[in-house]
Amino acid sequence: MSARRAGASSRRRDKARGKLYAPRLVSGSLAVSFSSRAPLPRSLVRLCSRSQRELWGLRLGRLYGFGIGISYAAVAMFAPPSTGGAAKLWVRCVVTASWVAGVGALSLARDLSARDTAQGIVSLSRLRGFGEAQLERARTLAGALRLAGTVLVPGLILALGLLLRFRTWHGALVALSLAVLTLPYAALVGGTLAPLARACNRWLPGRGRLLLMAITLGPWLLGAGLDAHVPSIPAAFGWLLEHIARSFH
Repeated sequence: MSARRAGASSRRRDKARGKLYAPRLVSGSLAVSFSSRAPLPRSLVRLCSRSQRELWGLRLGRLYGFGIGISYAAVAMFAPPSTGGAAKLWVRCVVTASWVAGVGALSLARDLSARDTAQGIVSLSRLRGFGEAQLERARTLAGALRLAGTVLVPGLILALGLLLRFRTWHGALVALSLAVLTLPYAALVGGTLAPLARACNRWLPGRGRLLLMAITLGPWLLGAGLDAHVPSIPAAFGWLLEHIARSFH
């Protein structure tokens, strides 16, 4: 009798434990499903950003970004102070920086997955519970931020030079306006070129850079050769900047 009672009490305890543990198992599975749909953590984006820091195109963009900004700021210090001239100078500055960002985008169109695997980034991200899809999104976002910085830095340096040159309330307002306009334009450049570069790598593995140059430069060169308006990414950026410069006249 005592053995039967002990067996029955143990079965009841097992059932009770199963009831107690079941919600925890369910909640754990729900947490995993929700975490896969959660926004990208900053740590994963920073990890990809540090890895992309050594890419030659992005290193070149970082170096040239400061050089472009300092050069145009020096020109602004000796140029006649005028609103229209300041806007045109800003357009030339960010256009030059945009071309440098395009060179940096070529580095993003390569096989970064194999590079991250060799550096151990893929294994590290898997240990943290992130899959390949999340890692690819982090690569794209990190690349977009770096390309945006290539345009943002020279634009802000030039705006600072214009602010020091004008020394009037109206000139200060113009310089601050150009600094503010640099932010969305830089985000537009990075948000356009980085996803396109990563898509070219997926569409044509091993030849992503050639595909990126064909998509971006092909229509632009065709329009320049035919002296006609052919839709292209450089032409769209130029059209936008042209209308921004006209608003300051």
